[in-house]
Amino acid sequence: MIHSKFINYILFVVFLFSSTILFAQSDYEMVQSFKERNINLANSIKLAKSLEELDSLKIEIDNFKRDFSAKKFLLDQSLYPENFLSTIDNLVASLELRRDDFTEIDVLKTEVTALKSEVDLLNKRNNELLDRISILETQKRKDAATIDELEKLIADLRITVLKRDQLIFAIVDSLTPKLAGDVTTMTKRDKEQVYSQIERNNLLATIKKSLRDNSRFLEVTSLKVEDLDGVRKQQENFVNMWNKIGPKLIEVYAGKKEQSAELQEINNLLTVWSNRIKKEAWESINEEFALHNINLQEFNNGNDFTSIVTKYISDEIRNYGIKNKDESEKAYTAFADSVWFKSVSLEWMPYLLNSKLLTTAQKDEIEKKISEWKAAITPKDNMWLYAVIGLAVLFVVALFFILRKKNVTPEDPAKM
Repeated sequence: MIHSKFINYILFVVFLFSSTILFAQSDYEMVQSFKERNINLANSIKLAKSLEELDSLKIEIDNFKRDFSAKKFLLDQSLYPENFLSTIDNLVASLELRRDDFTEIDVLKTEVTALKSEVDLLNKRNNELLDRISILETQKRKDAATIDELEKLIADLRITVLKRDQLIFAIVDSLTPKLAGDVTTMTKRDKEQVYSQIERNNLLATIKKSLRDNSRFLEVTSLKVEDLDGVRKQQENFVNMWNKIGPKLIEVYAGKKEQSAELQEINNLLTVWSNRIKKEAWESINEEFALHNINLQEFNNGNDFTSIVTKYISDEIRNYGIKNKDESEKAYTAFADSVWFKSVSLEWMPYLLNSKLLTTAQKDEIEKKISEWKAAITPKDNMWLYAVIGLAVLFVVALFFILRKKNVTPEDPAKM
């Protein structure tokens, strides 16, 4: 009997111990389940792709709170330093922050759509202006009306080209807020988002179109120095923008060979534009000479310019006295007075020096040669002749007054 009671006691103890373990296991599994659902909800919030998904997650958070509210006391002890309510609050706060991201993206999409539409309109207008200017450039020496229309169209094109570039800058600013930091720390998902936004808005194609048009604008026009200086500053701004975003885009596009080639193409187009700006200066200067019937060989850099101009002057100096004297003097007047000192030295030289297209030493070399040319067409022998003639005139005048004084009869003192 005693043995039976002892066995029952042992069985009771075992039952109690087993129940305790089962309850402990149940509490542990509940806490782990809570933590797991919390992590899954947090990850779902980060990966949400729309406001609709966030709305669904808000309902799941409410259900999550309801399902575990009965275990609040136990969870508060197990989640230290967090607790049941702070965990739920963190999920809600993350969801609202993510909702703000989508709201901002929607605003940016609207802004970019408007910007892109305006860029498309400007592209169309620019093409029309470029085609018309290309035709008028071949006729610009025919009549004043054509020249006036050409100048007006060029001014209009400068405005639209500049405005189009400013819109591109705005698109870049709107589409790439995530590129402001270190790209290497971006997640694959963030890179994919930036990539898809750029592709959706055709940003790279728009940039390439702008760069090609900017180069073509220089090809079909002949600009004054102040206009070209404005284009140069525009190009510098574009380069600065691209230097900030280009390397980051290359990282975003890493592994996408076709798009990486597009990025390299943009770098090449920027170089073409830069070279075209340099060439435009030399072509405009050459045209200044041509307008005064001074036909020089083509020059595209400071060395060629210095060499060709000094050779032209040397030939004129050597031919002085061989060809008609009046022609030689007219050639000097056209070159020095009508072109060099009136246009090149006064207007273009500051631009050439500031842009490092020409050195001060090269400028001095050319102007020294011009001085030699001037001395050649007004030789020192002639100056001596002029001096001798001047002295002879003075001698004759002096002799006249001396002889006149001798012929004057003094008055009789008696009559005084």
